[in-house]
Amino acid sequence: MKYIALVLALFALPAHAQQGAPINVPTKGGTMTINLLGLITSESMAEVVRTAQDAVLTGVEEIQIQISSGGGKVYAARFAVNALAALPIKVTTVAMSDVSSSAVALFCAGEERYVAPGATVYLHQLTRFAERSMKTASAQEREDRIVQGWYNGMLENCLAKPEFMKELRSYEERDMILDDVDIRRLGMANADFPDLRTKKYFGRAINIVPRHYSSGQDGRR
Repeated sequence: MKYIALVLALFALPAHAQQGAPINVPTKGGTMTINLLGLITSESMAEVVRTAQDAVLTGVEEIQIQISSGGGKVYAARFAVNALAALPIKVTTVAMSDVSSSAVALFCAGEERYVAPGATVYLHQLTRFAERSMKTASAQEREDRIVQGWYNGMLENCLAKPEFMKELRSYEERDMILDDVDIRRLGMANADFPDLRTKKYFGRAINIVPRHYSSGQDGRR
């Protein structure tokens, strides 16, 4: 009797449920959304990368990182940018409100980049808070040059024309804010925000809201 009841229950299920596929959940393709609301930290960037890596395993075609961030650790941003670039998946970024400092590098990592109405990009000179001893000063100065070169390279690759970098160079000496009109004009956003409504989204969005941190002795923004 138990066997008969099991057979009847099996055939009572829809065909796709009998085959083991989840109901109303796409098995491949689509865009997975990551909402980053907060600072760039080791923890927040590790979570962004882990979510993207998991998305690859599920067959997602694209990761869409929607950013509202006042910046944070440049080394954490470098990790995320390089880790995302190593994945066989399309990365799209969206400036949803303020995108500042090291968060700009993450925004520029998108193959497609969107800017929401009223969103801004904030650029300022990268700073180090560590005290320098005589024996480490030259090594740290070299690292600063490497980081500054990497950051400038991210900015230049984010622009429609290399010559637009002349407009941004002054950020190294004074703070600079770009509005959504500037961001589109310079080519930092290379796709139209309303087009986001046409995408096929996969699963639930992942929200990453990092805690505030103290910069400590090795912080750089």
